[in-house]
Amino acid sequence: MKAIIIEDEIHQQELLLEMLNKHFHAIDCVGVATNVESGLSLINSVQPDLIFLDVILASGTCFDLLQKLDTREFDIIFTTSYEEYAVRAFRLAAIDYLLKPIALDELKTAISKLHAHRTARETFDHIKVLLSNINGDSRDEPRIALPTLTGFTLVAIDDIVRCESDNTYTTFYLKNNRHILISKTLKSCEKILTDYSFFRVHNSSLINLKYIKEYIKGEGGIIIMQDGKEVNVSRRRKEAFLRHFRSMRL
Repeated sequence: MKAIIIEDEIHQQELLLEMLNKHFHAIDCVGVATNVESGLSLINSVQPDLIFLDVILASGTCFDLLQKLDTREFDIIFTTSYEEYAVRAFRLAAIDYLLKPIALDELKTAISKLHAHRTARETFDHIKVLLSNINGDSRDEPRIALPTLTGFTLVAIDDIVRCESDNTYTTFYLKNNRHILISKTLKSCEKILTDYSFFRVHNSSLINLKYIKEYIKGEGGIIIMQDGKEVNVSRRRKEAFLRHFRSMRL
């Protein structure tokens, strides 16, 4: 596998090169670039199979670089020193990243995923979702890549009415009466969606506050969703839910 590194910190370049040379003999690192311009030139001249791509570069960001490419027929392992930088967009697009300084175990995991992972076409689709969400394109609602049993399904976040837990799986119910079973826990879905008007009203229920039709008072209460589903509110989540719900309606 032919690889390149696009990274503007010299010591991070050296650390990654050392780990690749010592532990990953099937990967041949054929070049290093430090900014958007040299990165583009290196990609075009080398045509790599794999790029280790830093999120923040000296002359811009990885997104500036990706947007200037006509095709992206390679795998990418993103790296970043900023744990919170664009984390939401990466999660929505179901794209992994490595936090610097890179740990060997995490690098091994990231590389092992490449061999049993998505095709170049699927990678391209996920990067398109990432770039669209990062740019906040007004023509498109933010989208999320849902990991199903057979691959990934791309869904507009605003189309999600509610999510229901089933142990380590979660069912997404959409406004067009579709439902999608994904191989993630409700807790991991909550982490991704709480910034988008979603609230976990029960251990087994995460709802889109925009799709509430009615709230019926009770010990915890019952929510009637616009799709007709009745959702119980747990007693301990009731006050927090009502605060969020009232703020949405103001």
